[in-house]
Order: sequence, then structure tokens, then C-alpha cells
Amino acid sequence: MHIRNYTFVLVYGLISGLFLSCEKDTTSTDTENEQLINRLEAAADSIVAHTHVPGIVALVNDNEHGIKWVYATGLSDIENNIPANVNHTFRIGSNTKTMVGTVLLQLVDDGEISLDDKLSVYFPGYLKADSVSIRMLANMSSGIGNYTENDEWVSMILADPQRVWQPEELVDYGFSLGYYFEPGTGFHYSNTNTILLGMIIEELTGNSLQEEIEDRIFEPLDLNQTGFLTTGVSLPGTHGKGYYFGQYEPGEESTEFIDVSWAWAAGSTYSTVSDLQKYVERLVEGGFLSDELQEERLTDLPVVSTTPERAYGLCLLRYQSFYGHNGGIFGYTSSMVHSREHHCSVIIWYNCHLQDDGIHPDQLLYEYIDILFGE
Repeated sequence: MHIRNYTFVLVYGLISGLFLSCEKDTTSTDTENEQLINRLEAAADSIVAHTHVPGIVALVNDNEHGIKWVYATGLSDIENNIPANVNHTFRIGSNTKTMVGTVLLQLVDDGEISLDDKLSVYFPGYLKADSVSIRMLANMSSGIGNYTENDEWVSMILADPQRVWQPEELVDYGFSLGYYFEPGTGFHYSNTNTILLGMIIEELTGNSLQEEIEDRIFEPLDLNQTGFLTTGVSLPGTHGKGYYFGQYEPGEESTEFIDVSWAWAAGSTYSTVSDLQKYVERLVEGGFLSDELQEERLTDLPVVSTTPERAYGLCLLRYQSFYGHNGGIFGYTSSMVHSREHHCSVIIWYNCHLQDDGIHPDQLLYEYIDILFGE
């Protein structure tokens, strides 16, 4: 069982695009949409048939084509042969970071904090805290070590998976690795950055991060199947099982195994595809932030990889015209994006974590975008 950095999967699955006429009657549109949906289903079915992914749930809300589709394939419980279910809750992992970033930026809008503030304003005791800005924490350019890459921490969590971790402990394990580069001069995806942002939010508001996320995001959107967990091994809601932790080990189930406190601001939320659709559409279309700050969030995303091209900004990932994030956590991996250009949302999750095998919903996401838009 392995714990690794939950960074982006950079493998691109290329499928030839469809080029659709802009003028078509209703019958031809329906037929073409059926063909598109058949291809979406076939792509998911193929992954279940040819990899160790037990089950997949996928949602596409494509207003450009007029497609509203949600699909489950494979199994949610291997031992009992129970099919995957579109209504199941799942752990969304690092998609949580977009929520933490949204709360942070609302505090920027409120004048409580500036993205140019230094970490030293809030926690002066950390190494080079006067050189790290809040913006650097949000866009992963701080250079601070990633605690999930600390071998000592990995050994400890595997030896005592139900240990409850405090955010400060996680940050200390990150800083014990030193800096990957001088702050602001590079990019390295580090969960430590988002833990620090969560701590800063609590310092500023006097409330728990859970309370802030619930009050500012979950309740306004009526995300009734979504929750931010602070501790415990349980996965709330009706759910199947999550399998594996980094690599394929037959029979290994990870649904309720490790206390989720180790992820906290970096990835402890659970949700459903329907709730995430509502969330990611508001996240990208606007409504959480002032218009000015929303545009900054959608434009200030330096390119961080080229195969395929990916960009990362203020707790937000961009692939072509699609914005959102992805996530990997014990037993589950997922991708969540929305495009203002195409008025389209795509949510995909696998009930497994197979990072070492190079299997991630991002690959299926790329295929879906290419099927729908030829991008």
C-alpha cells in the first residue's frame, strides 16, 4: 500500500473528434447525440473491461449539444457483485482544494487578507515564511515540501492508520523536507500548501475550516450529500467500496481504513456527482467571488505541464477551456471540470486509487472532451 503526492496525471488518451454541422434538424441532432453517448459509455466500459478499475460513475451536462447524461458501469462491491451506482457518495480528494481556495478568495474580497501577504504575517515561525506569499501557497509555487512525500510520515500512517493528525503536525512533516526551490521560482504540487491555507482561514475567521466551507459553499448550494470531514474512518452516505491505495493489490479494500484527518484541507471532502455538478458550475461560471477576482482566478494559471498542456492557479486546474480539479485518496480517484465556453460539466470517479499503475479519471476526461468537442 502506497501513499504518494496527489498531483495531476499527465497521460493523454487521444480519441478522434467528431465534427458536427451547426445546422441540423431535431432528428439528426438526436441521432448524433445518441452516437456521442454511445461513445462515452463505450470508453468507460472499456476501462472497466481492460484495467483493474472495479467501477466508474460519470456525469456529462453538455448544454452545447443538449446532452444530460449520468452513467455507472462495473462494480461498487467486488465481493458481493453489486453494480456501481450513480447516487453513491465518494471521497473527492484534492477537489477539496478548490473549496478551500474559494473560501480564501472570499476573504480576499472581504478585505481580510491579501494574496500578496506573506506567510510570516500568520505563522512567522516557519522557515522562509517571510518569502512565501499567500498566492504562492494557492498556486503551488511556494516550494514547500509535500508531507505526503515524506517517507517517515508515510511509515507512521501505515503503522497507525487510525491516528488522528493535527494540521500543524502535517505542516511540520512538509517543512522537514525543506524547499524544492526558492519560493516563487517553480512549481511543485504540495499538499502542505493547502493545509497552511486552511490554518490561515481558521486564524482569520476564528471558526473551523469545516464551518467556513459549510456556511459559504455547501449550504448556499444545498449540497445535501456533501460534507467536509475532520476526522474518522467512516464514509457518510450510501456508498459502495473503494479499492487499493496507489497500486493494485487483489482484495485490498480502502473504503474506511485510514483516519481522514491526514488529508484535511488537502482532500477530506466527500460528495456525489450531482452535488459536484452544481458546485463546479458555480465555481467556474461565477457567484462565489467578485467579478474581478473571479476573472483573475480564471486567467492567472501558469502552464505547469505540456503532455497534455495543463495549467494551475489559485487552487484551480485548467485543461483547455475546462476548469476544476482532480483528486486521489485511499480507494477513490476523481475529476471535476466545467467549461464556460462549451457550457459543459464533466464529473468522473473511479472507486479505486491506482496511481502507481497510471490509471486516473483524467485520462477518461480527456477522451470525453475530445469525443464531445474534438479538442
